[in-house]
Amino acid sequence: MRNELLSWFAREDLLLTSVSVSATDPEHDEVKIVVKAPLVALSRADEDFRECPDPVLFGYPESSLDMMNIDDMHAFVLDWFEHAISKGMARCFVCNKVLELDDEKPWDAVFVTIDIYCWLLAHFDCKRYLNRDLKGRHPFEVSACAPEFFDMRLS
Repeated sequence: MRNELLSWFAREDLLLTSVSVSATDPEHDEVKIVVKAPLVALSRADEDFRECPDPVLFGYPESSLDMMNIDDMHAFVLDWFEHAISKGMARCFVCNKVLELDDEKPWDAVFVTIDIYCWLLAHFDCKRYLNRDLKGRHPFEVSACAPEFFDMRLS
């Protein structure tokens, strides 16, 4: 993840931090600080977590992060999700059914801010069970790979 995007998340107070100390050798104490940025989840499967896509890498101007607020980032991530859905890559986080783009759009993108910062997708009817499916997910135990690149240029 680019430092500029990490700085943007820090500015928006969306970074989680974990600090640990190695107590095995008191003479050589080591403090380990881990910073975790928000993730996106294409499904509830561990292998479907991605780093948050960076708007600049998808064609936004270099200065776009300076002007973006959290609502702009929500809109960008929703656009990224819609591209993933159109490729058949996204599933409901709760029921695990493949999501489709159609006129009804019976699903929603949700930004989770309790215990973990993560955008995910869920059917409207499934959202009430979301807490159950998020329980036990620790942000520093979830590994994420790079997000898929989609052509998101305005046409």
